[in-house]
Amino acid sequence: MIIIRGNNPRKIDKIWDLVKKKHTGNKIAIVGYPGEIPHNFIRAKQMPAYETMTKHNTLDDLTHFLSEMKDRFEAIILYIDCESHLIESIKAITETYKEQFILTVYDKKVYEQVVDGE
Repeated sequence: MIIIRGNNPRKIDKIWDLVKKKHTGNKIAIVGYPGEIPHNFIRAKQMPAYETMTKHNTLDDLTHFLSEMKDRFEAIILYIDCESHLIESIKAITETYKEQFILTVYDKKVYEQVVDGE
């Protein structure tokens, strides 16, 4: 799992750099909360976007989404800016899937994006 930490709203640029480098021409989905995925950017890149997550039920929503989408994508971007305490739980949910995961994490101390696990 690649984790992108920071509080810069342009995190999507860093994500796209990773996607271009590792997944050119392959199926990638982006998943997030309603209204928080940067749709103009996603439409230009022709990536399917799913706004199926809810902040009060993130882990259950992620589990449900992954069970429905298993093996449909090579990589899944979890564009949710979750809090640090959810990272280990999300890693546990995703570890049995073959897809690569990119997770955004909100970190108020870091403005520029920091990439872990690249």
